[in-house]
Amino acid sequence: MITGFKQILIREIKRFFKSKDLIIICLLAPILYSVGLTYIYHHQNPTDLKLTIIDKDNSYLSRNLVRMLDATPELNVVKFVPSAYEAYKSLFSNEAEIFYYIPEDFSENLKKSKSTFAFIGANASNFMVSSMAMKTIAVVSQTLSAKIFVKFLMSHNISKNTAVKMAQPLGCNFKWIFNPAKTYSNFFVPFILLAVFQQILIVAVCHTMSLETKENSWKDLFKISNNKILPVLLAKAVPYIFTSIFMIFLFLLFVLPFNSVFQTSKINFTVITFLYSFVIVFFAMAISHLFKTPVISLCALTFYSMPVLLISGFAWPLYMLPLYLKISAFLFPSTYFINLFRYYSLDNIPLNYSFIQMGQLFVFFLVCLLINLFFMKQKLKK
Repeated sequence: MITGFKQILIREIKRFFKSKDLIIICLLAPILYSVGLTYIYHHQNPTDLKLTIIDKDNSYLSRNLVRMLDATPELNVVKFVPSAYEAYKSLFSNEAEIFYYIPEDFSENLKKSKSTFAFIGANASNFMVSSMAMKTIAVVSQTLSAKIFVKFLMSHNISKNTAVKMAQPLGCNFKWIFNPAKTYSNFFVPFILLAVFQQILIVAVCHTMSLETKENSWKDLFKISNNKILPVLLAKAVPYIFTSIFMIFLFLLFVLPFNSVFQTSKINFTVITFLYSFVIVFFAMAISHLFKTPVISLCALTFYSMPVLLISGFAWPLYMLPLYLKISAFLFPSTYFINLFRYYSLDNIPLNYSFIQMGQLFVFFLVCLLINLFFMKQKLKK
């Protein structure tokens, strides 16, 4: 059994390095995709978002508000226009992402502590840009409003400390867990890495398995292993387990530090990702029995990772999905792993927090192993 395993393993390694397809898929693709795609989020959050101003008040306070907005790293005041119509045109022509309409009675009402309403319009077709701009404008506006309100109270013989408390009667301490900087880099980079990692392993394993079917060479493998199935499966899997190690260290040493993603649990991250690679490899083996040629498997799996990871709960809570998508989600290993991958890549979490999910993955692995044994027995009979 051990001799057969070694012979098949050596055969698979030779096939791996002789195949241009597998070298491109397993060695070049991780570098190009992970570094190239994650570079998009190298700046972590949008900055210098173009802002148009309509200042109908044209007072010291309104000009001060504009200066405060322009001083933030997120916003850049690019133009002043006379009307809201012109501001809308600046959105449609991509001259600005957002505009701020300051009404005529802006400063007068603020000084009298009366309500005044500014109008903010944002191009929400890109929600990342618009939400960041809206949040920044809201914070700056509230800061200015609070300062003026404090001055108003102090003018009525109220002490500064009391005035500050009255301006903000409810204080809240916020703690952002796993993404304290609230950056888009920390949100999207783990998703991109997992998509690259999973797609490469699945395509590569299905490619080599369907190649055996196309060449009708399963009988040769069974002959080498004395009709034993496990040595064949393990020998076919090992090269791609090492491929996963290559990708893990690529992420740890280059991609995550390059993007300044918080990476404080390297050992735990390596452990859970390495274990997940076992599940992915045997899952890929299980679904490879559906394909008779590498070309068919490549065409079928080209768009696998993106929709599967989306329904696995990355960007939308699983419980909010339609029933048929909920059921479908549990057919894929990423459903049990995607949050673990994100959490362990962003914070230092003890491994005991992952026992339940890893137990679920182990059950999933056993199911995939049984499926492989069933189909391999069918091949052995033939």
